Amino acid sequence: MKLVIDKIIPREICHFADDSLLVTSCANKVFAEHADGRENVSFSVPYPKWWQRLGALFRLTRRALRLDKMNVAPVAGGFCILHQGKIWRYDNATRTLTQTGQLSNCRNVLHQSICVLDGGNTLYFGEYGANRARAAVPVWHSSDAGKTWTKIFSFPAKKIKHIHGCFYDPFEDKIWTITGDFENECWLLCSDREFKNLEWVGTGQQEFRACNLFFTHDAIHWVMDSQLQDSHHVQLDRKTRTVQEKTAFPGPGWYHKKLEDGFFLVSTAVEIGPGVHEKNAHVFVTRDFEKWESAAAFPHDGLPLRYFKFGVIAFADGAQSSNKFYLFGEALKGIEGKIALCHLEPTATGGGGQ
Repeated sequence: MKLVIDKIIPREICHFADDSLLVTSCANKVFAEHADGRENVSFSVPYPKWWQRLGALFRLTRRALRLDKMNVAPVAGGFCILHQGKIWRYDNATRTLTQTGQLSNCRNVLHQSICVLDGGNTLYFGEYGANRARAAVPVWHSSDAGKTWTKIFSFPAKKIKHIHGCFYDPFEDKIWTITGDFENECWLLCSDREFKNLEWVGTGQQEFRACNLFFTHDAIHWVMDSQLQDSHHVQLDRKTRTVQEKTAFPGPGWYHKKLEDGFFLVSTAVEIGPGVHEKNAHVFVTRDFEKWESAAAFPHDGLPLRYFKFGVIAFADGAQSSNKFYLFGEALKGIEGKIALCHLEPTATGGGGQ
């Protein structure tokens, strides 16, 4: 399969896309565009400090200072936003933005890592940050579309560095919370919605370091997110909870996307470490978890990785198909700081597999 870019959108993040709604952002401004006749919406989330407002004027300083980072999730009656350590709710009816929470020790979370259930009324997410002191890390929960929040669970101090995401498993009706990053910190926590009945899955080692999960009837799949050693596709058997390492990848697997017509996408990142074998970020595609093809490769743009970001490709939440899906890039030639509307098409040989 080959990834074809149909359109470049000059905004930085695509948070959500389906047939009726497209949610994007640039710096601190959010855009919600409707295809079903509803009025389009745009609003700004405030930067708390003067130097942030100044630095946000230019893409390169937004990139260096991480001033582009934001999470926006459509919820019942509005949007939930994480920005610069604060939780906000935008109300569609009143067109107002209200702060509803304050994060403990992070600025925002990974893309695609907020679990939204029950028509946008129930939300879960876990904090993602440097956490050098290895303080306790909370999972946040809302049962009223982000109007109020509780810390429904907390990983104890020294247990993990941070949380990579909370994901709903429709086959077991469970929430899977995945963590990282280093020795004895990489776990999959399977729980009920109340976080009362807990099952710790894994060994804490890099094999269980993931940024996202694919759920199927018999197994749970992920591509390891490790710059420390070679990353593989890992398959977890539902019944036995045993894992099998399968296809190797040229770098850490960050973002995953299940498309509605049976394709599964994984993006690999350009980072610093012995597990990174290329200066290209890839989009890999599979339909059966056996054969993976590189559908696209984007070279890193050459600016220092430590200061101007790793080379990363991310996907938008929401129901999309191989005929129309969205991705966005950081520090990659062609898609740096931009959104791409894409589709997949077969190649003449079906080559490019790993």
